Amino acid sequence: MNGEANKPLSIGEDGLRRWLDRQEVLSSTVSQLRKDLSLSAAELVEPPGDEGAFEALRAQVLAALDRWQGADSASLSRAINRIDLTEGQVNAAMGRGGFQELAGAMVLRALQKVLTRLRFAGRY
Repeated sequence: MNGEANKPLSIGEDGLRRWLDRQEVLSSTVSQLRKDLSLSAAELVEPPGDEGAFEALRAQVLAALDRWQGADSASLSRAINRIDLTEGQVNAAMGRGGFQELAGAMVLRALQKVLTRLRFAGRY
């Protein structure tokens, strides 16, 4: 077990975002988003692992939300359930900034899932 594994994970939004500069975390987060949102590799492309990774992922998730809003509201509801956001989290995100904030909340939730798995595996 490395020394980083004993450090508590930061749960603040900025604390979570910084983990996306690690290739393993970024790749796993993209995979988690694809799985939870039923998106193909063409619909959710892995961005470079830098400070813009979060915004790049949010933009791609936002594009999917926009498609679902107009065409298939069942897909939107299914995505919210599969990503595991509570009704309160969805309402708060929508109140703060609509689908833009909801897309960000979805990216952060997928990242939390990845970090939790890695933490319990003793890798971070």
